Parts: sequence; structure tokens; C-alpha cells
Amino acid sequence: MENFYKLFRRDLKTKRLELRVLEPTEENARLVWDAIKNENPTNFKYVNWTPEYKKPLPESFEETLKQMKQEQERDVIPNGAVWYVFHDGKLIGHHGVFYFDNNKSMQSGNVWFVKSAQGQGFNQEIWSLLMKKAFEELGANRIMRQCMADNKQSQKSISGSGFHLDGRVRASTMMPDGTFMDQLVFTKLANEYGK
Repeated sequence: MENFYKLFRRDLKTKRLELRVLEPTEENARLVWDAIKNENPTNFKYVNWTPEYKKPLPESFEETLKQMKQEQERDVIPNGAVWYVFHDGKLIGHHGVFYFDNNKSMQSGNVWFVKSAQGQGFNQEIWSLLMKKAFEELGANRIMRQCMADNKQSQKSISGSGFHLDGRVRASTMMPDGTFMDQLVFTKLANEYGK
């Protein structure tokens, strides 16, 4: 795990983006809240980035700070890495991954982009860097990504990055409105990387 921490728990850069590690401080929570406070929650149908995972996005600065602290304790400290995504100095999104050392497997975490940043290939750009680091530097054997079965945009992005559809997990995710959604699971193996 030490190698994962060293490679991924730090600020990273792609061609157009900066991926920054933000500690859950009031100052950083204000930065995140300012980026999302005017966003329309209906544009985040597939996101559950709230303290209790009951709404797409936090509805206040206090909820934002609480979520950042919760994510640090539940996701980052055990086996994850989380970045806040900046483009031209402006916060446009959030991206996380988990790593399981026992089977050398990486899994996507929670990802969201503000509406104005969607559809510009930013997620593929991030995954290009993450795959390179995971397969070439970390020695990962497998990367898994998931999306809701009706999320056509994510399916296209994941498939476009060379991931293979492994299957469908039925009624696996409860949405904020209480309905259940199927989830699609995609993987890419180390021996498929670069082909």
C-alpha cells in the first residue's frame, strides 16, 4: 500500500487539468461549496456525494465540510485517494480511486463534474493518467470502473478508454429517491493496457 500512497495521494497533472488533494478544512470546503452551490441537482442524477448519500450534492457549506471529513475517514484513510479537479484554476470536479493490495486491483470511486465541464473528455484524460500510473508504476493487475446501467454518457466514456463490460449487477444501488438501479461493471487488465 505504501507505493499506492506515494504515487496517488498527491497532486497530479494532466495536459489540461490539475488534480489536487484537498484536506477537509473549512477553507477547502468553502472552495468546493462555491463551485457546486449554484449547480442544478438534476444534472447530478448519478452522484451521491452527500454525508448520508441521500442527495446528489450537499445543500450547504456545512454539509460540504461534513462530506469531505466523512470521505477522508471512510474512503481515503483506509485505501483510497481523492482529488479535486481544476481547469484553468477553477474547481470543476471530484475524482477518487480505491486500491486493494491483496489482489493488485484498483477501483473507481465517486466522480462528478460541474455541468459546464461535462462532455469535454476530462474524465478520459484523468483515466489515461491513472491507468499509466497504475499499470506502469504501481504494478496493478486490474482496474474496475462502474456506472449506472442507464448512464449512457459514462458507458461511452468507459468503453472509449478500452474497458470491457464484465456484467450487470442488478438493483445494486439505491438512488436518493429510493429507487434501485442496476450497475454495469467494466474492467481493464494489465495485459490489455496499451493495446
